[in-house]
Amino acid sequence: MNASLRVAGAVACAALVVAATVAGGSFLGLAAPLSGDAFESVAQEPAVGAERVESPYGHATVRYDEAGVPHVSAENEEALYYAVGYVQARDRLFQMDLQRRLVGGNLSAAFGERAVESDRFYRKMDFQAAAEASWAELRDTDAGPALEAYSAGVNRYIDAGERPPEFALLGYEPTRWEPTDTLLVGKLIAWRLSGNFADLRRATVRARLGPEATAELYPDAMAHDVPIVRGASDAAPFDPATAAGVAASAAANDSGSAAAGGANASGDFAAVYDAVAPFETKRVVGSNNWVLSGEATESGKPVLANDPHLSLTVPGVWYEMHTAVGESVDARGVTFPGIPFVIIGRTADVAWGVTNVGGDFTDEYTYETRDGQYLYDGEYRDFETTQETIPVADAPDVTVTVRKTVHGPVVERGGRTVGVAWPGFSATNESLGVYRLNRAESMADVRSALRIWDVPAQNFVAATRAGETLYYPAGRYPLRVTDGEVVRGDRIFDGSAGEGEWPGYTPYGTSSWSGFVPYASIPHVDDPAVLATANQRTVDDPPFYVGTSATYSEPYRGARIYEMLDARASDGATVADVLAVQRDVRSRAGVAYADIARDATGDLSPDARELAATLESWDGEMRADSRGALVARLFRDEFRAATFEDEFADAGLDAAYYPNPYVTQTLPADSRWFDDRETAATETRGDVAREALERTADRIDRRGYETYGDLNRLDLNHPFDREFLGWPERPMDGSAFTVSNFRGGEGEQFGSSWRMVVAFGETPAEDTARGVIPGGQSGVFWSDHYHDQLDEWAAGEYKPLTLSSPGGDPDIVFESGGAAA
Repeated sequence: MNASLRVAGAVACAALVVAATVAGGSFLGLAAPLSGDAFESVAQEPAVGAERVESPYGHATVRYDEAGVPHVSAENEEALYYAVGYVQARDRLFQMDLQRRLVGGNLSAAFGERAVESDRFYRKMDFQAAAEASWAELRDTDAGPALEAYSAGVNRYIDAGERPPEFALLGYEPTRWEPTDTLLVGKLIAWRLSGNFADLRRATVRARLGPEATAELYPDAMAHDVPIVRGASDAAPFDPATAAGVAASAAANDSGSAAAGGANASGDFAAVYDAVAPFETKRVVGSNNWVLSGEATESGKPVLANDPHLSLTVPGVWYEMHTAVGESVDARGVTFPGIPFVIIGRTADVAWGVTNVGGDFTDEYTYETRDGQYLYDGEYRDFETTQETIPVADAPDVTVTVRKTVHGPVVERGGRTVGVAWPGFSATNESLGVYRLNRAESMADVRSALRIWDVPAQNFVAATRAGETLYYPAGRYPLRVTDGEVVRGDRIFDGSAGEGEWPGYTPYGTSSWSGFVPYASIPHVDDPAVLATANQRTVDDPPFYVGTSATYSEPYRGARIYEMLDARASDGATVADVLAVQRDVRSRAGVAYADIARDATGDLSPDARELAATLESWDGEMRADSRGALVARLFRDEFRAATFEDEFADAGLDAAYYPNPYVTQTLPADSRWFDDRETAATETRGDVAREALERTADRIDRRGYETYGDLNRLDLNHPFDREFLGWPERPMDGSAFTVSNFRGGEGEQFGSSWRMVVAFGETPAEDTARGVIPGGQSGVFWSDHYHDQLDEWAAGEYKPLTLSSPGGDPDIVFESGGAAA
């Protein structure tokens, strides 16, 4: 390809890189302006490696099964992870490279100036330094040699294997893979799941709508009775004040209190929030998991299920693999490309699954500043400042000033200087935790892994063949200290006054975690009979602040899962029952909003009357061929807009600030929010329902929708947005609020990114284990495994998830010899 084509490709591709990465969608959201002829200049052969590869670590074999899943077996762990690095690069190298570029702030070097804002954010947060701090902690642990061997395997493929075609089409080469790159990918995933700026959002709403309205629309807790832990927790009691060491903390920070006076931590943060909101956790990201003990199953053995809901991308976010070393490792499940260990999956005798806790793990701080310094602990201090250069393809390089305080990195917009604290900026051990899970033989091994789990805080469910079950929301929960008292974290803190300190936290260094919640005191349940998580709040009355309605998910999915599991457990749930729950598409949200529509007051147009009648007879199922599902989905959107748009527009707040659907649904019928300020009458919920039905009718007419599948469509495209590269498009069942989770159409593609069910038998041969990903194992678009699981996934089907390797000769043999790459 000539230079002009490379330049054109890089610039145009960059236009959508940023749009995708900052919108919480695919980090692969690139658009290729190249003609079909450009693809002909790239050798169209699968990106395969040699059948025999020298390994400095010893013998290993790889056998791909019929779904393209590598079964990797080795004589020792380093040989295993060398081979894993090689095959992941073989199947997903471009995706791996793009992820580390994104979080490391290096997209612009490949894609040009359109990616600069994304790079600027990630450079300012300095995830690279956080990854380096974690590596300094991990390299001398059991996981260290595995990460080094994995990196060497990736580099072996970079040196000897065929490049994925994207590199040639964009005109750049991948750089060497380092252990810190794996940890960077881990930081990216952790940030996507736990990094949010809800406090900035809440502070802006409070400044513009007032404290009373903020408390009403963004309550501490949503009014529902289905937390994850429905009974007593098995957490050890503790005193938050004692754990936080508040006496020492208060003494250290008293001198700063008078100087800033707290005033700097209030007010409007819209400019800062607008700058960082594109990079925070999205509410549409969620997951389900549950565990049933033998008491609740027909077989008398545990059953575990998990389906994480993430952005759906091409290639998919997960990579499935089976890894084995003698009797020490036998793990199968999925990982993120770039990470060598199974993150969700099973061993011979243990299974585990995760969902996001959804708590408040990010705090913001303001400062009194002068002459380039900030006030803290009674004195003005220099910001820790570095100048970094962002290389920009086909444009001048960009210099970025990275500033940090004692709390963490700094964001500056609209005259505000805001520091950010997040546990993941410190050295963290989740990679070692996953390493241990891959070797788990008992629940004691699971607990050993979770005890050191730092970030992101995750709802773990686990089960063993021996019959044990466990729920543990493992992670680091900060205790905030202000003036000698432990306080909530749902506000902007005055950093100059020493408010909201996290004792034991050291950003970009080694934290003691001394002022965080002790592991044993995190609410958990030992041996639950039935326990399910769907990102709803952990427990009704936690002994410490965890989060609010702004960070937890609505209870719709959690309530529906418990409803179905309780009914089935009473007679002994079967594997078929569990699969049916995972594929359920009844929407509690849809039914609730249909009830609101039935109460519409006043005259309706003929079209709106027809929609009301449709909802009256609708069965509550979000199925592609249902008109009722279409009306329910759109009515909910229009009802929220008709309720809040006048007040929020007057306050300069757009739809991104609207309260969540559950809070909106549960407002009293005569709530002041239903009144239209532009009329003399006082409107109620029924009036807004009428207006929303009319708007829904107009929207359906304008868009030409007939059934839900016209809107809710799977439409996933390759990074180079060419029709022949995209996956087959189709209408889909499910919604954001159904257990079988899919939300598509009008720019959205979110859903179940992996579905897994593991039911233990008396022996491994009697296990029932199934899984499926949306798409395929390979990121190379002419591979047989590019999207060969998509039909199964879309239809709610599964493939076997056994620990048996395919027979026959290996596809790749790693032989002793050579040096680490």
